[in-house]
Amino acid sequence: MKVVFSLAMVALITQVGCVSYSSSPSAPAPAESFASGGLSPHPSAAYERQEIDFKNRILGAEETSLYRVRYIRFPSYGENGQENNLVTGRYYESKRPGKKPLVIIVPIPAGHTYPADKMTAYLKSHSMGEVNIFNMLLDRDVVDWSGLAAAADEAAFMERLEKSAEREWTTVVDIRRTIDWAEARSEIDAQRIGLLGFSHGGIVAAGVAVQEPRLAATVLVMAGALLHQPMVRCALERSEGMRSKALSEFGWTEEKLESRIESAFSSFEPANYPGRVDPSKVLIVEAAKDDCIPESGREALWETMGRPERILLHYKHKQAFLSMTPLRLFWLRHRIWEFLDRSLEIETRSEANL
Repeated sequence: MKVVFSLAMVALITQVGCVSYSSSPSAPAPAESFASGGLSPHPSAAYERQEIDFKNRILGAEETSLYRVRYIRFPSYGENGQENNLVTGRYYESKRPGKKPLVIIVPIPAGHTYPADKMTAYLKSHSMGEVNIFNMLLDRDVVDWSGLAAAADEAAFMERLEKSAEREWTTVVDIRRTIDWAEARSEIDAQRIGLLGFSHGGIVAAGVAVQEPRLAATVLVMAGALLHQPMVRCALERSEGMRSKALSEFGWTEEKLESRIESAFSSFEPANYPGRVDPSKVLIVEAAKDDCIPESGREALWETMGRPERILLHYKHKQAFLSMTPLRLFWLRHRIWEFLDRSLEIETRSEANL
């Protein structure tokens, strides 16, 4: 019995901290294929920049010696699916003198905040106050899953699908307007703005990257292109009602459902805008056995972003996030930090110099 227990403990210890992965450096397409390109045909792609009427509240209980924390909110550009159509987030403003880079973090919508919150904490601790952070809040789903499941007929279903696509696009514009807001802040270096997105938040971040030339760094974690594929194929509890409505009640095939979603989301779809992003400014992290984002969608994202550096974790979608936890010694957090530190030229200082 002691032998069995000892062997089990050895096995456990050897697994802690181990991450199965492979990585590849940037392999950009020929230089002539890289160009900024025009804007999306969507009417709001060339939105009129205005002064952001933002409100903020100091969160004194969260303040530290290096950061003051503000709860930021401002009106969305349109209907974004969030409460009162507001853009909200926690802004961690460095107390250190001088202009600092900004990292905007896009979470998994509908309250799945672990990756975004933990990465926020990691950036705060490892930068020693040398980076500002905007941790965006997406407490509600961008896609109207419940509305799709309750659609009375095919026309109503398509109307709500179009509405969901519009929310996706509005969220992209809202993030771009967050960059507008950042450019007006005296403590932010507008030449060093980074974007980090997780899962669906990573898909939204990809949608921003192909429309937004002001980004100095973009990190896409367990994301993909071809959004119509995961919307149909990913086994999410919240999407089951939508699938049942289309497949069982309407009698559609999965191929027809994907086709309808693809058409509705075409103006947002990142893969429709290849060759616009400098691959040296992008890091992609993906799950090799992803059961939500098909390989075709992951490859399409890599190609769209210009074949940047990528890390391939040998796990399924949710399991891959364990590489951010203590079980894997925060391995992925550190890899993301290394890329942002390098790309945004974050000057860190030791506690001895504070």
